[in-house]
Amino acid sequence: MIDTLRDFVERVDGLGIEYMVTGSYAMAVFGEIRMTRDIDVVVQISDADVKPLYESFKDEYYISDLSIRNALYYRSMFNIVSNSYGGKLDLIIKKNSDFANSSFERRIKVSVDGIDFGTATKEDLIISKHNWAKETMSELQIRDIASLTASEYDSEYVNHWIERLNLHEIWAAVAQWKTLHKR
Repeated sequence: MIDTLRDFVERVDGLGIEYMVTGSYAMAVFGEIRMTRDIDVVVQISDADVKPLYESFKDEYYISDLSIRNALYYRSMFNIVSNSYGGKLDLIIKKNSDFANSSFERRIKVSVDGIDFGTATKEDLIISKHNWAKETMSELQIRDIASLTASEYDSEYVNHWIERLNLHEIWAAVAQWKTLHKR
């Protein structure tokens, strides 16, 4: 996976595309390692970026320009898979919401295994996982949030977004999970 990330970062940096690694791979940046089958990346692209993005990856990746265009239109996601490294990237089109904009602006640069890349802050990852768990009450997301909040983080910032996005139910489930698992 690390080779896929390295290659991806080099290519999108060359194109000037702004991005933010999130999900399980971002958790590893904060010392919370969990096995993952893909790398989740929020990207900020426009119609003008579709062709250069496609052209940059088409020879060494499975990628579909139609998938990119559909994801851009529906503000959803598309996948690319490395033929050389076998790694899969889930590219999520950045939403235009207050939280998405704030999170993207707050992203930080980190260095892992010699790769400098942009990633979500710990606090924004906590809130993102709340949002992902909102519909499904996913125990995996709840466990991830519990793990991320077991060490220092900006609780004032997190509480602000929990209130604003009405994520109290998930926050309560995290507290219950921590009690049951003594975290």
